[in-house]
Amino acid sequence: MIGAVILVARWCAALRCGVKRVMDVLLHIGAHRTGTTTFQCFLQRNQTPLWEAGVAVWTPERTRNGLMAGLVRRPQDITEQVERTGTRSCGVMRVEIARTRALGMRQLIVSEENMIGAMRNNLREGLLYPLLNERLMRFRAAFADSCSRIAIGIRSYDTLWASQLAFALTQGQAAPDRADLDRLVTQPRTWRKIIREVAGVFPKAEIVVWPFERLVGQPDRQLQILTGGVRVTNPMTGQNDWQNPSPQPAALREILAMRGDKDGAAQMPSATGRWMPFDDDQKEILRAQYQIDLAWLRQGAEGLARFVDSHGDDREIPKQPCESEVAGMNPPRPPHSGGYGYGKQQIVV
Repeated sequence: MIGAVILVARWCAALRCGVKRVMDVLLHIGAHRTGTTTFQCFLQRNQTPLWEAGVAVWTPERTRNGLMAGLVRRPQDITEQVERTGTRSCGVMRVEIARTRALGMRQLIVSEENMIGAMRNNLREGLLYPLLNERLMRFRAAFADSCSRIAIGIRSYDTLWASQLAFALTQGQAAPDRADLDRLVTQPRTWRKIIREVAGVFPKAEIVVWPFERLVGQPDRQLQILTGGVRVTNPMTGQNDWQNPSPQPAALREILAMRGDKDGAAQMPSATGRWMPFDDDQKEILRAQYQIDLAWLRQGAEGLARFVDSHGDDREIPKQPCESEVAGMNPPRPPHSGGYGYGKQQIVV
């Protein structure tokens, strides 16, 4: 209680002084199954040293606790009530951004992959983030004026879809048949289209793209890329903690057998390692599509995105965004996590 009073007092004092502060909002929007949970857990675990370095974080622990209520919805499911709730949530986030800025933060990381869609919807529609433009447009009112950088992790389509399918099996979905897999192989949406659409919604923001294959299991490296090389005084932990890995075939076979899907269980290989439902021809097509994306990114991505394709080349870390114009302020400890309590958002579509 005393800590909250101190935070409010500092905020009000800063507002009374009329001092202009600059804070950049950095969005990390996925994609799913590219190490997002590992990165978010790393951010959550290191909130305090990051806060002391001038970096605030919003992870799903906060964004899915009402802060984005009414915003993470399929466009066709939006009602007038949902629209009002979403408008209110954008207003709440603008207030929270202003409050965080007044507390002396230089950067705010918002990591929430469900802003662009959900795995369940990808698989249901057989498309890579359908209606992404419409989904992301709902967040413009909250972030358009303050977002300076957007990070997107990408992954080869064969392992991306395999990972999403494996996760879906653990959530009760049936094993895919040949037609399901063919639909994913021939679906037209690519990372190039995703990046173009993100750039269209946030034209003023720099887009930074990193490949899962290069930066998997390196949340500290991803943090440096996203922030432009933040300097953290106190040590951070959890760099090597891998969260939410894909279940192996043995685990999937057991899940299917327990559900009574004997045919699906029988099709699961007995070998350990990653489950790969696609055959060699399908994998070749999916990998070739990914190589086209990578070539496009390496050639400059039409000026829309910066591609970071290395393990440790600091030359590929984007320039640090502008810092607060107020120097010498020792920011207080981070406030408690959690958004306004007007509706939980644990289930998304």
